[in-house]
Amino acid sequence: MSSSRTSPLRNKESETTGKGYERARAILEATRTIFANDGYAGLSMRAVATKVGVNLSTVQHYYPSKDNLIEALLSQTLQDYQAAVDLFAPSGSQSSNLDQHQFEALIDYFLDDISTPESSGMLSELWALAYRHTFAAGILDQMLTRSRKVFRNLIRNRMPTLAPEQCELRGALMVAQLQGLTLYLATSRPQHKELTGLKTAARAAIVHLAFAPEINPDT
Repeated sequence: MSSSRTSPLRNKESETTGKGYERARAILEATRTIFANDGYAGLSMRAVATKVGVNLSTVQHYYPSKDNLIEALLSQTLQDYQAAVDLFAPSGSQSSNLDQHQFEALIDYFLDDISTPESSGMLSELWALAYRHTFAAGILDQMLTRSRKVFRNLIRNRMPTLAPEQCELRGALMVAQLQGLTLYLATSRPQHKELTGLKTAARAAIVHLAFAPEINPDT
């Protein structure tokens, strides 16, 4: 799959029209819901067409195959996450120097998102699929890499004296923490009373990881 696409919502002649953009977005939203609820096995072009209320040929016009749909869905998900980062950044850029309060608000956004049934279902299905399909493994790696780089850049600009390798590792650890928390925070999973404060504790741990001074391994 090519990684040079400029937008997961691109289509053919109708790309320049607002109606075409909205139709492509509706197709991806339907894909997200079906993928999260029914898994890869339950996802079909025809099921997407039925949910959107269009002909199968219309879906194929925008996204020729099932794998195109999945790739576009994940690419759009990453763009939506980037838009969230831009929203919290003072200058509208991921390179902005967020203060701790803004960073906490950003982490809260991600924690809230992974708690939703659709986001948690989509992630769980993608993890399982990545073990069985090379295509899915590649897409998951792209998703994790891009997410890691977002956090790496935020940390690097917040703490410019931190060693580059520390920024890389902390970015990876933050992504791993957020993804792993899906196992506990997803509202579709059993809720445990003793873990009521987990989201608050998770936010504090992630923020501490981002802003902690570099640890000298020789000390």
